[in-house]
Amino acid sequence: MAEVLEHYRPTDDTRPPGVYRVVGATDEITLLRVTDADGRRVATGEIHYVSPHILDSEFVRTTNPDVGFSPASAVRNALSGLYWSVRRFVS
Repeated sequence: MAEVLEHYRPTDDTRPPGVYRVVGATDEITLLRVTDADGRRVATGEIHYVSPHILDSEFVRTTNPDVGFSPASAVRNALSGLYWSVRRFVS
């Protein structure tokens, strides 16, 4: 049985690609998509409900995408934020 805060990735194309976090585990498993296909964090609010059988057959367990610090990602995010701040005033 899946545990809350575990992470899974779909093995087929029935759901959007990315990493899903278990946010509820009762009779159904509640999954929240937390990354896009490239592993970048997204805040989609996408919730998917699957049975434990579907989780076992259509998903594979993966690592938490929030573990570790990536300096390249931090720089990319800072530059992106700076770009959009400047662009807002230029347009």
